Amino acid sequence: MTESGAYAKLLEYGKEGLLFSSEITLKRVNFINRVLSVGKDEVLQVLNVDPKKGYIDLSKKQVKADAIELCKKRYANSKKVEDIVKKLAVHTNKSMEKIYKKLIWPLYKTHKHALDALQEILDGNQSILDNLKVDENTKEELMKILKEKLVPQPVKIRADFKLTCYTFEGIEAIKEALLNGEKKGTEKIPIKFTIIGSPLYECSLSTINKEEGFKIMNQALEEVKNTIKAKNGSYLLETKPMVIGGDEKSLSEQLREMKNKENENEEEEEIEDENEEGIKANLPQFDAIEFKISKSKK
Repeated sequence: MTESGAYAKLLEYGKEGLLFSSEITLKRVNFINRVLSVGKDEVLQVLNVDPKKGYIDLSKKQVKADAIELCKKRYANSKKVEDIVKKLAVHTNKSMEKIYKKLIWPLYKTHKHALDALQEILDGNQSILDNLKVDENTKEELMKILKEKLVPQPVKIRADFKLTCYTFEGIEAIKEALLNGEKKGTEKIPIKFTIIGSPLYECSLSTINKEEGFKIMNQALEEVKNTIKAKNGSYLLETKPMVIGGDEKSLSEQLREMKNKENENEEEEEIEDENEEGIKANLPQFDAIEFKISKSKK
């Protein structure tokens, strides 16, 4: 990072671009390190490319919120595909470029992402490989790799909340609320409540179906809330449901990011509300790309 901005490495292409301080956030900040961290992956937008000089101008503030998760998911899926291609190249004694040209890139013509097509192949849709005229040896090795790489791994989802009840029913009301919440779990996805330290409680579950897991947990927390409220108690969600472990960030990392976000907001609130968006230029639009902030250059 420098006084004028930060250098970021384009993870997909190995190139480096510059993120000017004016393109970090819509509001002014006194310290860049309040909103950026060296080594942290960020989703940025390419504003301009100068092929002759090799300059790449980047922006963080112009990235739309819905594009961030889409970009991160696309990047993660592409990394999985790359791992599969690397292993397939070793097992078939073929170059990665040849496998991409013959097998992977054509899949994007029929699917949103090659990983979607590979998952279909694993699920039994062999016609995808037949249409691409993939040889039997490559098919056999690919299936072995897909069974190893694409087997879904269970993830843990957790949320913390405070629960109190100072009425006559007291602890019995809390027990009833937690038991009612547990009933929202299923045989495949049971819900578990644990006391961290009164009045703080943890709600957790393990599942290979992340979307269904979030749905069940939200229903359980809503049931706990409604039950304790009916008993004139109080409920306060401390940390919203989040994935722990696997390919996701750990709870401590996610909580640290939440704290950094709070610091960023506090820093911005200290600054006078000035409308300094500057002159808007008609710049070409590019897809959001995953980047990594690098250390300052001397």
